[in-house]
Amino acid sequence: MSTFSNTLSSINDQDQDALEKNALSYAEKFLQNTKQTEHSYRYSNANYVLLGYIVQQVSGQSYGDFVKEHIFSPLSMQNSFVTHDEAAEHGLATPYRRIFGHNIAYDGPYIFIPGDAPAGYLYSSAKDMSHYLIAQINGGSFEDDSVLSPEGVRLMQTEPVPGTYAMGWMSGRMNGMPVIGQPGGSIGFQAQTYIVPEQELGIIVFSNVLGAIDSTFLKTHVITTTDIASGVISILNGHPFEGTFLSIAVKYLLINGLIFVLSAWGIYSTARTAKRCFGFKKPDPDTAISIKVVSKIALEFAGPLIILILSTTKIMPVWHIATIYQPDVILWVKIMSVLMAMKGSMELTQLIRLIRSIRSIQLDKKNEQRFRHQE
Repeated sequence: MSTFSNTLSSINDQDQDALEKNALSYAEKFLQNTKQTEHSYRYSNANYVLLGYIVQQVSGQSYGDFVKEHIFSPLSMQNSFVTHDEAAEHGLATPYRRIFGHNIAYDGPYIFIPGDAPAGYLYSSAKDMSHYLIAQINGGSFEDDSVLSPEGVRLMQTEPVPGTYAMGWMSGRMNGMPVIGQPGGSIGFQAQTYIVPEQELGIIVFSNVLGAIDSTFLKTHVITTTDIASGVISILNGHPFEGTFLSIAVKYLLINGLIFVLSAWGIYSTARTAKRCFGFKKPDPDTAISIKVVSKIALEFAGPLIILILSTTKIMPVWHIATIYQPDVILWVKIMSVLMAMKGSMELTQLIRLIRSIRSIQLDKKNEQRFRHQE
């Protein structure tokens, strides 16, 4: 028992240190970035990490211990956990990613980031979350316990300026009724919560699969669980569930179809170039060497160079995020870039042979003219 307690204490200390390290790192970046933005607000995971660090400093407890004592315990959230290992021991669902439309189990990095725990790495069950939503609807109380005053809950759910962002809640309207909600996702998991205050209705939808394609185009805060949760509210209010314009199945049908067509074109184009390059036919010296030809070759070499830069630097963070959340498409892009580079290599070989052929003909003509002059 003593060894187990020491182990837990060590884990808590590590999580505390990780949270402090990330919080101070985010704070340093904020202090360095004094540029004013045109938006009145912007959602930021870093803000929640900083808030979690403040909780640790003020309470004298680790963030995880504070959540257990002041939220999980009074709300009888007995199947809710603050670390991935603890949740896994109690039956955590296996996380999945979508690979060309197929769900593949994931057991890699970024499943749990201790230093970012306050931003979205708590684990719970649908039943436990229903207790949390009851407290949100019931002025901070669940059964005989209270975790927050009615005034605190009201403040938490109210946007400081309409159309901005409350304390963990986004507002909107559904079927003509005001709602508040919050989507969330990490590698292999996604969730959507909604509260309809007028009906004292709470909805929570969990899913143990997530890919970048789950997001609605240009609205990354709208994911598959968002559509399911909004559909449940519509059905409960007697409205038809219209769903999204494109389901996951349709999205992948289009994406896989596009990948197949572009891959077929790439293979065919490369095969034709290989036939010309390795064939016995000599290059035609009358072929013009234009800027267009050279630019085309350069463009075909640009793909691998760009991918190398994106992969080895942080010039475009979204590339690294896509590599984690949508590895199938990223892998295909890499393969196609290599294929295009091979095609560019063969076209460059043809160009060099053509230049040599032209120079050889020019040299023959000069020698012929010199011979005639001597005669």
